[in-house]
Amino acid sequence: MSNLDKVEKLATGINRLQTGCMLIFFNLLFTGFCLWGVYMLYVAVQLETKGVITDGIVVEMKPSTSDGTTTYTPIVEFQVNGQTYSFKGGISSNPPKYSVGDRVEVRFDPDNPETAQIDKNVERWLAPVILIPSMIIVAVILNFFLIRAWRRGESLNT
Repeated sequence: MSNLDKVEKLATGINRLQTGCMLIFFNLLFTGFCLWGVYMLYVAVQLETKGVITDGIVVEMKPSTSDGTTTYTPIVEFQVNGQTYSFKGGISSNPPKYSVGDRVEVRFDPDNPETAQIDKNVERWLAPVILIPSMIIVAVILNFFLIRAWRRGESLNT
C-alpha cells in the first residue's frame, strides 16, 4: 500500500467520522425540537379537554427585537380563587394584536393555574402543528444527504 493510498484511506475515515458526528448531533437537535413540540401538543390537548375558561386582562405588551424588527407579545393576568396569575402569550406580532387593558378569555388548567393560554385556537395549536412536521421533514432530508455522504466517505466541506 503506497503512502498516497494510506493518506486517502485516512482522509476517508476522517470524513466518515465528521459526517457521523454531524448526523448524531443534528438528529439529537431535531429530536429535542420534536419533543418540545410534542410537549406543547400535550399541553394544548390537556387545556382543550380539561381546561377552564375565565377572563383575563392584557397588562403589558412585551417588545422583542430581532433583525431590526420589533414584535409584541401580550402578558396576561387572570385570577383564580383570589390569586393572580400571569403568563406570556404564545404569539408575537407586529402590529400588536392586543393593547394593554384588552380583555381576553384565558383557558387554564384547574389543577395548575400557572399552565394557561389565551383561549384562541391559533395560540394553542400553531406552534406544535408547525414545529413537529417541519422538524421531521428537515430531519429526513438532512439524514438522506448525510448518510449518503457518510457511505461514500465524502467531505462535507466541498
